[in-house]
Amino acid sequence: MILQWSDWLALAGVFILGAMSPGPSLAIIIKHSLYGGRAQGMIAALSHGLGIGLYAALSMLGIASIMVAAPWLITLLQLAGAGFLLYLAFLSLRSALGKSSETLPVEQTSSNHALAWREGFLIAFLNPKVPLFFVALFSQFLSPEQSPLTKVLVASMAMGIDTFWYLLVAFILSNPQSRHFFMKMRQAIDFIFGLLLLFVASRLLF
Repeated sequence: MILQWSDWLALAGVFILGAMSPGPSLAIIIKHSLYGGRAQGMIAALSHGLGIGLYAALSMLGIASIMVAAPWLITLLQLAGAGFLLYLAFLSLRSALGKSSETLPVEQTSSNHALAWREGFLIAFLNPKVPLFFVALFSQFLSPEQSPLTKVLVASMAMGIDTFWYLLVAFILSNPQSRHFFMKMRQAIDFIFGLLLLFVASRLLF
């Protein structure tokens, strides 16, 4: 089966909608873009795209299908993902309840960049909905007879669209005007992020 242009457009549309859907991934990119600056936000965006691309590649290889077929693997991923979200929620709520400050850190350090990379990747990799999404989607468009090039292109499209969207978010929100505006509401934003992450974690656990 050869993918037609209509198939490519449909896949691109689904990938765009998936990338743009609000959730913990968007919250992480926003946090690093506002509080850490453009470089830190873009690092988080790149690592998130890598996590998405990794699952897309695993789906092409059939490994994600094995994960979906093994309930205990999905359960393990859910527990790990929920634990990570609870940790992030704790940090956000602690920041929200701490001393108010309108000064954004401007110093970019390797530790800040490493944190952005780690959180961007893990928020994608520990999301159990991602492998389920790719397995369900690819089963409608791809067959075992597809050429390796087609599979590589589809996986690259998934990673590229996700990365581009979050790079755009990081670029827009990390400009000085946006950072100054949102910094005035930092505690409220941290509180909302914390509640959002708690809600998503509870959905994974219950």
